[in-house]
Amino acid sequence: MRKTVVLIAGIAIGVYLARQIDANPEAKKALDQAGEKIKTFANSVSEGYREQEAKSTKPATPKRKV
Repeated sequence: MRKTVVLIAGIAIGVYLARQIDANPEAKKALDQAGEKIKTFANSVSEGYREQEAKSTKPATPKRKV
């Protein structure tokens, strides 16, 4: 029962905030900017992960003994 109340409260708060953001152009602009920053950060993390993965999967070259 408690989980249901929390779920309904979360949905209600989400709808309220969505309406407030739609009504306020400055809030919408700020939300869009935050979304772009998050996308940039996520892309940077993904790129770094791919670079590290490529380094770790590269076959090691044996050192020559002289």
